[in-house]
Amino acid sequence: MRPNVWGLLNGLYPNKPPDDIPLIGVKASCLLLNTLAEVTITQRYKNNSSNPIEAIYVFPVDDEAAVNGFTAHLGQRTVRGVIREKEKAKQEYKAALDEGHGAALLETAGPGSLSVRLGNLAAGCEAEICIVYSTLCPVEDNAIVLKVPTTIKERYMPSAPLQASDAASEQPAYSSSVAYGLSLDVDIYMSGKISNVSSSTHPLSVSNDPDDGSHCQAKLGVEKVAMDGDVIIRVKHSDLHKPVVFLSSQADVDNGSAGLMLSFVPEFEEASDSSEQLEFVFLIDRSGSMGWSGNSGKSRPIDQCRDALQLFLRSLPEGCLFNIVGFGSRFEKLFSSSRLYDSTSLEEATRHVASLDSNMGGTEILAPLKSILSESSTSLLEKVFGKSGMKSSRKLFLLTDGAVGNTQQVIQTVKEHAGNTQVFTFGVGDGAASDLVNGVARAGRGESCFIRHGEAIDEKVITQLGKAMQPVLEDVAIDWGVLEVDEQSPLKINLAPVFNNTPYTVFALLSKASQHQGQVVLSGKLLGKEQRFTVDVTPWTTTRTDCRILHSLAAKQVIRGLQEAGGASKKVLDLSLRFEVASSEASFVAVEEREEREDGVLKTIKVPLSPIGPSVVTPGPMLGPIFSSSCCCRCTRRAAPPCASRVLRLRSCSQSSSKGSSSRRSAPVDSVSTKSFGMVPMSMAESAPMLPMAKSRSAKKAMRQDEAPTMAFAERATAELPAGGPTDPLQALASLQDVSGYWQLNERLAQAVQMSKDAIMTSRPSDVTIESVWSTAIAIAFLQRKCGEKRVAFSLMEKKAKMWMAKQDGMSSEKVDDLIICAWKLVKIITDV
Repeated sequence: MRPNVWGLLNGLYPNKPPDDIPLIGVKASCLLLNTLAEVTITQRYKNNSSNPIEAIYVFPVDDEAAVNGFTAHLGQRTVRGVIREKEKAKQEYKAALDEGHGAALLETAGPGSLSVRLGNLAAGCEAEICIVYSTLCPVEDNAIVLKVPTTIKERYMPSAPLQASDAASEQPAYSSSVAYGLSLDVDIYMSGKISNVSSSTHPLSVSNDPDDGSHCQAKLGVEKVAMDGDVIIRVKHSDLHKPVVFLSSQADVDNGSAGLMLSFVPEFEEASDSSEQLEFVFLIDRSGSMGWSGNSGKSRPIDQCRDALQLFLRSLPEGCLFNIVGFGSRFEKLFSSSRLYDSTSLEEATRHVASLDSNMGGTEILAPLKSILSESSTSLLEKVFGKSGMKSSRKLFLLTDGAVGNTQQVIQTVKEHAGNTQVFTFGVGDGAASDLVNGVARAGRGESCFIRHGEAIDEKVITQLGKAMQPVLEDVAIDWGVLEVDEQSPLKINLAPVFNNTPYTVFALLSKASQHQGQVVLSGKLLGKEQRFTVDVTPWTTTRTDCRILHSLAAKQVIRGLQEAGGASKKVLDLSLRFEVASSEASFVAVEEREEREDGVLKTIKVPLSPIGPSVVTPGPMLGPIFSSSCCCRCTRRAAPPCASRVLRLRSCSQSSSKGSSSRRSAPVDSVSTKSFGMVPMSMAESAPMLPMAKSRSAKKAMRQDEAPTMAFAERATAELPAGGPTDPLQALASLQDVSGYWQLNERLAQAVQMSKDAIMTSRPSDVTIESVWSTAIAIAFLQRKCGEKRVAFSLMEKKAKMWMAKQDGMSSEKVDDLIICAWKLVKIITDV
């Protein structure tokens, strides 16, 4: 087995690429229509040798991408690729090379990767390869996220034998220094007014359209960037959470059939199943790669996981069971089996989390996963509570930065236990394998998310924990009404659960005879109670006859559903050929027949990728030219679709959708150049913490003039503080919260909230008789005041604290809100000193 040692890049990969590497540049041109994206990748090759060559380039795409276009510019000729059954495409490609013709082959190299073979590229000649794919962009933190992957993380090869589907994946070559780079531009059309376009990974230049607030253009702020990490672009607009139906009818695709996408954000009241005993298991990647801080130079993934786990532990509900499992080349459990969440187990877990490090070698995920899933929840509950017949629900949280060679085995193992374990996954850092992270979450009927280098992990982790603690809409069914649906994804027999306030998307392929208007009704059960959501269908019209985003994505999603359900290779092939979408069963091939045939010795050269490691191209100032705006395959500068300002505009007939999650202050936008259209930069809206209005007489009494905090009091309070203080207020307060939710008044709490203990005691309103109620209100107010931009991260801690306060003598939910207002005013004065 080849060793997987992390960090010795100069030992693992060549320092200098060979001089004859034929790839000289890559350009990505993107069209973004709400959450739908069409991406055209243009690769430029040149043969610098004296003999004809075959160039092989294995490169990444999102595992959700539908590859639907392939064009080769060979010499003076342009050859459009045709889709064939996979083995037939290989045979046509090989036959063309044997006869001295030029040829190109595009095929899937494995989940989330493609392979291009460019054969018989003559000495001194250049060629361009254009690949077009469509993808569905996720919505994260109230923003549409466009990701353009540029490299593939090397997969850890486990010691156990691989399944055939895993072993068939083609592995790329690597070099720690590559000469080619990436340029990128994006044309953005939203259904609402665009409020912000930003990137956490690269400098951007953004140009607003003065005549259309729903349209803008963005490009990288430098001519070329290193292809050693994902390019992430976030777009916010005013109609983000409105329910929509995309319906695209196209005469020249499949004889007039239609592709359809239903997307909406369901909103239903929070609820809980009191009869269900919850168990939370945290499976943490502690392999060596979790110790790399990334190009950003910020916290290591393992450091972020430690901080997130501390918040996790304080956010768990009373009476649950929990455990922490770390894995690398081996795995170790905090407890031999999950323990009851109490003060003793919390203290032990806190010490354990503080000691976690990336010191466990490789990424052997299958063994710990099997160990967790094979444990009987029924037996565990009987052991802990001493009684039988209890209803249980296990929630598993997997945090990893890895890519593994046995992905399909891992997914299959999770699928086998989906009936009693729900799995939530987190891809941490650059290069986390999307096929692993997304596939495991789908198999486990959970949710997935990605935390890139430089992004905060705590809010995303707590958001997923909140979802896990809430019931989901189950037994989901869709009534398409008058629409005649041939295929849909998720499959009819396996519709995924629907989470509250979370985008839910379904794709469908309609027959050509189907009507293109009507209503779609999605129904399901929430704790046994029927729920219904109705959405109007509005056709999406466009003059762009080459825009096949919906057809391609709908076909891809159906193909993926068939593959995950097992078998159906013939149907997968039929759909691939019918809608011209590459798959495990079908590939694109392009042949250039030549009069002067190549007869020299053909040399094969594999184009290396940059490993996920230190950048070899340093981003410069946000200016300078980009790749030529002319493209060779469906990517010429696009005119706005006639209905771009109203693209996919739709209303819900019976349910209003969520307008966003809890408020949070956005990170500062990158410096923005306003060229091309002569626009003004977009601004980021800031929001203050939401506070309840004071209503009760007790609060007014508590804040009467003689008890109201004054500046003099604030000076006295802060003057008594001990020297030093915590560097992270949120982590400091999280470490002090009791398992029941309250904060006990002591010197450590006083230091964490930047007050003296005496000041907290003397400021307590006269009608608050329990000291810990007031200290808990102070802690919540301090979090709201000093950590307001991380409101999501401490939302469950705050909720648990308020529930504890409301249960105390003389307290109610209304009085809790009023008391926190009182504490907030005090904290504001003191922290403003």
